[in-house]
Amino acid sequence: MQSSNPLLKKKRVLVVGSAEQSAGGVASVIRLMKKMPVWQEYGCYWLGTQIQRNYAWKLWYALKANILALFIIWRYDIVHFHTVPDRICLVIQMPVFLLALMGRKRIIMHIHMGNQLKNHTQNTLFKWCLRRANLVILLAKKWQVLFQEQYADIQTPTTVLYNACEEVPKVPLEEKEKLIIMAAYFNDNKAPDLLLKAWQEIEKQYPDWRIMMLGNGEVERFKKMSENMGLSDSVTFTGYVVGKEKENIFRKANILCMCSYEEGFPMVILEAWAYGICVITTPVGGLPDVLEDGKNALVFDFGNWKELAEKLTCLIESQEIRMDMSDYSRQFVYKHFSMDNVNREILNIYHLICNE
Repeated sequence: MQSSNPLLKKKRVLVVGSAEQSAGGVASVIRLMKKMPVWQEYGCYWLGTQIQRNYAWKLWYALKANILALFIIWRYDIVHFHTVPDRICLVIQMPVFLLALMGRKRIIMHIHMGNQLKNHTQNTLFKWCLRRANLVILLAKKWQVLFQEQYADIQTPTTVLYNACEEVPKVPLEEKEKLIIMAAYFNDNKAPDLLLKAWQEIEKQYPDWRIMMLGNGEVERFKKMSENMGLSDSVTFTGYVVGKEKENIFRKANILCMCSYEEGFPMVILEAWAYGICVITTPVGGLPDVLEDGKNALVFDFGNWKELAEKLTCLIESQEIRMDMSDYSRQFVYKHFSMDNVNREILNIYHLICNE
């Protein structure tokens, strides 16, 4: 989509956030945005400020980004921060934020967080930044409501921008395996123990099925738990996977489970839908905005591993249900979260903020 207004083509955007080599939603969002027409139309440049490496690498990466910002920020009209309220993230990005203020740039704060916003109402640094931004972007309507309630003293306008999903070819049925996956940074919030407990309940009924746990975090802790539960033969921990390796696993998987208690708007659900993977999830984060229980997902209550076992049994035993859910989910995700749709939304946001 190209703008017919020649003045808009002169506007440029500096996009600030996690490195593309990093894990997580922010890096995925930026990777997809770089493939959208808006990236060229607004002369966007990505400035990576954080990276998932050791502390020396993190320090060097942040220092290099902030020095570079000192020389290039003056070329840009909008500075679009992809951030979270975590103090470390805010401190790392603060030099760029201050330069944007000094240069009277239009500032967007794109908050990649959901439930956790309630924990930051007394975060003075976060609120200081919010007050000085021109626009706050939130990941779901649910978070816009929460923000307006919990941050009533912040007068900065807000809008909602859902994450995008890249289109992938439909996976032939014969390529699917009897495979259940969970993809996460494993910790108590992601609750992989719930999947292990549910699987222990039903595993012996389905000896041909297996589980793959994709991700880093407290892997050894949950791997030991799996071993103690006698699940070693059917549960594999792969570590963090990306690229072709991740693509191959997603192509094979039939079911994806998300057991989280807190999320923003999880990218992994959109990815699963795109690959035609049936989703079983808690009503976490911004997902209630878009979940259609029984159509694009099966939903279970937080912490209820027995209900999760029932949902797993339902999908494992019915190929017809899996096929219907797979087809519906692919149609749903491309209708509502296509890169074209999100590209239009970002163009509208940049257009409005440039013309305030």
